[in-house]
Amino acid sequence: MRKTISIPLLAALLFGVAATPSFAFNQPPLNLGLTDILDGALPGPGTYFTEYIQAYQADKFKDKDGNDIPGDPKVANVLSMNQFVHVYKYKILGGHLGVDILLPVVAISGDGTVGSPGPQVSTNPAVLGDLVAGPFLQWFDTKLLGRPFFQRAELDFILPTGQYDNKYLINPGSNLWTIEPYYAFTWFLTPEFSTSWRIHYTYNTKNDDPFAALGANDLQPGQAFHFNYSFEYEFFKNFRGAIAGYYLKQLTDDEVNGNSVSDSKEQVFAIGPAVFWGASPNFFIGLKTAWETSTENRPEGNRTTFRMTYKF
Repeated sequence: MRKTISIPLLAALLFGVAATPSFAFNQPPLNLGLTDILDGALPGPGTYFTEYIQAYQADKFKDKDGNDIPGDPKVANVLSMNQFVHVYKYKILGGHLGVDILLPVVAISGDGTVGSPGPQVSTNPAVLGDLVAGPFLQWFDTKLLGRPFFQRAELDFILPTGQYDNKYLINPGSNLWTIEPYYAFTWFLTPEFSTSWRIHYTYNTKNDDPFAALGANDLQPGQAFHFNYSFEYEFFKNFRGAIAGYYLKQLTDDEVNGNSVSDSKEQVFAIGPAVFWGASPNFFIGLKTAWETSTENRPEGNRTTFRMTYKF
């Protein structure tokens, strides 16, 4: 199971004077595109460890209309995501019971201001992100239209265990709880050609200590829908190439002090190439990059990810 979350790019809602639009960059760490090729098709019960190394860089911040925000804001991070998965032999509703735990470690940097004038893109030098844990059911032997269809349903909880300080605009931790169910599948349309998807729904609780410059008692990011996708082809034995990416659409507005903030919904779409190699039955590596576009109320940049999975 190749699962991770992206680092939060901004952790505050920024208000100007009454006549100035607001900018919303509040979604917590989410899995935006770090899972793709054969995501739904775990190679059987057992214990897995996956290491993800991701580099993200953005030199554009977009407003609600997709236009560049002035102030020349920039953000970059390098993420190490450490994932432990165990799939039991026991079955419930025909699926194997499993448990998933992830611990992110990240280095973040930023520059410029968000708006002109606007707050500095300040970054917390701490490195520990929020712990993610959840149970799941994995089905290995289902079919769709007569073709192999691997699927998984998981209920994740993102715990506010990461390092957070409200004097910084960007933090490794989000200082709130997130509940995120998802459904993942891999469908082999032919032995060589397959497609994999992971579909998430995100619900966030309140951050009761938001960015100090906001001057608010609490902030609650809106609910969101996002998915990862890939279209994969086996060019050589155990080597697959793919077109892969992700899409995020925030469904409800953010709230500050219990009041809805208009024009605060986030959106982004990304696409790029990916490769995956099954070096042995128990060892897998992958590499991909994706460029973001159609962005609203978020930074827009590029993510490059290396991942390595070992089954004990």
